[in-house]
Amino acid sequence: MSAELEAKKQIVRDELEKLKYEFKVELPKRISEAREYGDLKENAEYHAARERQSFVQARIAQLTDQLNKLNDINKIGR
Repeated sequence: MSAELEAKKQIVRDELEKLKYEFKVELPKRISEAREYGDLKENAEYHAARERQSFVQARIAQLTDQLNKLNDINKIGR
């Protein structure tokens, strides 16, 4: 079970790393570029980037919680 648990933890860590990069680097660029298009009320690119930012932030929280639970399982199993 330990090997399966470690494999699952690695999958979660990999996705978490990708999402953190997107959240900290890619999304701020996209939001900044979209702001340059003008009126934010009617700016579809801006709204799409902000929606993606909200989704990524929620997914990061979810994966962090999942990783913490997997770590707890690992501690109990020892």
